[in-house]
Amino acid sequence: SCDRRFQRVRKLIEPQPGCKTDWEILCLMATAMGYPMHYDNTEQIWDEMRSLCPKFAGASYEKMVENRGVQWPCTEDSPDDTGTQYLHKGAHFATADGKGHFYYYPWTPAKELESPEYPLSLSTVREVGHYSVRTMTGNCRLLADLADEPGYIQMNPEDCQELGIANGDLVRVVSKRGHTITRCQETDRVSKGSTYMTYQWWVGACNELTSAALDPKSHTPEFKYCACRVEKIDDQKQAECDVKAQYAAIRSRMGIEVKEV
Repeated sequence: SCDRRFQRVRKLIEPQPGCKTDWEILCLMATAMGYPMHYDNTEQIWDEMRSLCPKFAGASYEKMVENRGVQWPCTEDSPDDTGTQYLHKGAHFATADGKGHFYYYPWTPAKELESPEYPLSLSTVREVGHYSVRTMTGNCRLLADLADEPGYIQMNPEDCQELGIANGDLVRVVSKRGHTITRCQETDRVSKGSTYMTYQWWVGACNELTSAALDPKSHTPEFKYCACRVEKIDDQKQAECDVKAQYAAIRSRMGIEVKEV
């Protein structure tokens, strides 16, 4: 957790007969590869981790239950040590002079800016609802009822009008790396000249468009910003058919049985 809290998480339902947990599978794999590994339960795994990390040493399963979680550092294996609410209480940091040190690096522009060929900027983000790229949530019927493939690209109304695109139309988004198809969502949420896409979609896979240019200081890839253009698709009926076929093919490769309603 963001507040350094360890919590007990319990399974909601029993697995189907013959299914193994992730930790049991990993133990079998390690043993088969020549490193014998065996645990009776997850508490034994956690206790081993506590023994190897002094700052976790006191965060037992019992304390997690009794205190609704334990914030590390929790170093003492006694009831009195229930964790550390403030990591730097009293403004004392783990530095030679006890002070927090801040660093900055001069601002540098994005490596890929808009151009006549790619006149719009693309920002990729996550939205509430789905987790990451939907490997765990992509087949949830309730979430699919809220929004489904191929996702959407949010565009300013002025840009939509200039391109002759209506709200809900399927469009093609193109960058120097490739292209994808998604649905236009007209909104004042984004400024003119900007676009905004969530990256969890399989058909509308906007991560395929992004730039891997590195920040000069942190060497972080510039995945969150690039230049793009949005193209109108004249044959919307055919585009809808193409999206359905592509989605069905992806689900088939994933081994998901598609049942007709």
